[in-house]
Amino acid sequence: MQSAARLLAAAASPLRPPPRARLLRRGLCSAPPGQPDPRPNDPDPVPDPDPQLVGALCRVLSDFRGPRHDLRAALRGFAPRLTPAAAAAVLRRCRNLPVPSLRFFLFAAAEPGFVHLPESLLVLAGSLTGARLFPLLRSLLSDLPRSALSRDLFPLLFRAYARAGLPDDAVRAFSSMEGFGFPPAATDLHSLLFALSHNGLVEHAEAFFRDSAAQFGPSAKAYTILISGWAIVTKPDNARKLFDEMIERGIEPDVPAYNALIDALCRGGDVALAHEQLKDMQRSRGLVPDAATYGPFLRSACTSKDARAALRVLDRMRTRNLTPNVFTYNAVIRLLCDLGEVDEAYNILNEMATCGEMPDIWSYNTLLNAHCKLKETIMDSEPSSQNPTDMTAFVQNLLGQMQTRFESMSQNIVSKIDEMGTKIDELEQSINDLKAEMGTETPAKKPEEAKPADSA
Repeated sequence: MQSAARLLAAAASPLRPPPRARLLRRGLCSAPPGQPDPRPNDPDPVPDPDPQLVGALCRVLSDFRGPRHDLRAALRGFAPRLTPAAAAAVLRRCRNLPVPSLRFFLFAAAEPGFVHLPESLLVLAGSLTGARLFPLLRSLLSDLPRSALSRDLFPLLFRAYARAGLPDDAVRAFSSMEGFGFPPAATDLHSLLFALSHNGLVEHAEAFFRDSAAQFGPSAKAYTILISGWAIVTKPDNARKLFDEMIERGIEPDVPAYNALIDALCRGGDVALAHEQLKDMQRSRGLVPDAATYGPFLRSACTSKDARAALRVLDRMRTRNLTPNVFTYNAVIRLLCDLGEVDEAYNILNEMATCGEMPDIWSYNTLLNAHCKLKETIMDSEPSSQNPTDMTAFVQNLLGQMQTRFESMSQNIVSKIDEMGTKIDELEQSINDLKAEMGTETPAKKPEEAKPADSA
C-alpha cells in the first residue's frame, strides 16, 4: 500500500506536465471561475452506461490493482468510450478497490473534455475512507479546485473519522470547511455531533458542542443528539443532566428529546422512570408520543425476555394508530420465537404486512431458525441419520410449511384490500348519488348491465 501511495504522490508532482491541478479543473464537476461551465444545462437524466463497458473496466481495475501495474496503459483503449455515467458506475462497483479507483478517477479526469459527475467524488471518498486511506483522500482534496467539492462531502468525512475512532480528525475536518469555501452551518454541527455520538465518542461531541456554543448557540436538536449518544453508551445519568440543563436554559424539549431520554433510561434499566417521563411529556408539555417513543419500551421488554410486556406495548401503540419500524418488529418476533411462541410470531409478521411494514430477510430467518430449533419435521434427530438426502428433505419440508403460512397471510391481506376497495366504491357511488340529488351534476350515467354470475 505504501508503494501505491508513493506512486500516486509521484503522479501528483507539480513538476510533471501537465499540472495535476489543471487536469482536475478540466475534468471535475465544474469549470474554474470566469469560464463557462462544461456541464450541460439540460436537466434530463444521465443515460444509463453501457453495462459491457462498465464490466470490462471493472475487470481491468481488478487485474491491474498492484502498485507496479501500468493501469493507465490498460485503460487507454477505453478512453474514447468512457462517459461520466460509466465512470460513476465503475467507482460504485469497485468500492472495495480504493487505490485502483483513485487511479482510474485521475485517469478519467485527465481526459480532454471529460467531466466527472458530482456523485463520483463522493463514491471515491467513501471508498478511500472505508479502507482508512485518509492520507490519500486528504492529498486528493487538497489538489482539487474548490468548484469540484460539495458540502455533502463533509458529513461523509465526519462519519468516516468517527467510525475509525478519530474524533480529533473529525473536528479538524469540520474546522476546515470554511477554508474550502463552505462556512459551517448548524446542520453541519449536527452532522458532526451525530457522527461522534453514535460511534461511542459522545464525550468528544459534548466537549466540542460546549466549545462552539458561542458560534452556533444551543438548540433542542443538538441536545437531543447528545442525549441519544449517552443512551448508546448506557449512561442515563449523563443523559438526564443534559436534559435538565436544556430545560434550565429555556429550551423547550420536543418529542425527539423526550424519546432520547426515554431510550437512555430504558437502556439503563430504569423503565419505571422512563414511564414517568412518558407521562410528563403528555401531561406537562402537551406532547403526543410517536412510534419512536414506544420503541425503547419494546426493546427493553425483549431484552428482559418479557413477551407479555412487549405485547402490551404493541397493544398501546395500536390504540394510538402507531406502527413500529421493521427493526422493532423483528425484535418482538425473535423474542417470541426464542420463547417457542411461533404462532404468535406469525401473527406479528402478518400484522407487519398489514400495517405496511414489509418484513425483511431477518424476519424470515428468525422464523426459519425457530422451526429448526423446534424440529418441526419428521427427520430423525440422531446424528447418524443427518446425511445430505435427509437434510435436503428437512429443508424442503420446512420451506413448504413456511410457504403454506405465507400463502395464508397473503390471502388475508388480499381479501382485506378487496374489502377496502368495495367500501371505497360504495362511498364513491354515495357521493355521486348525493350530487345528483343536489342537482350539481349531469344525470347519472346509465347503470352498467349486470354481469353474468361466475359459475365458479
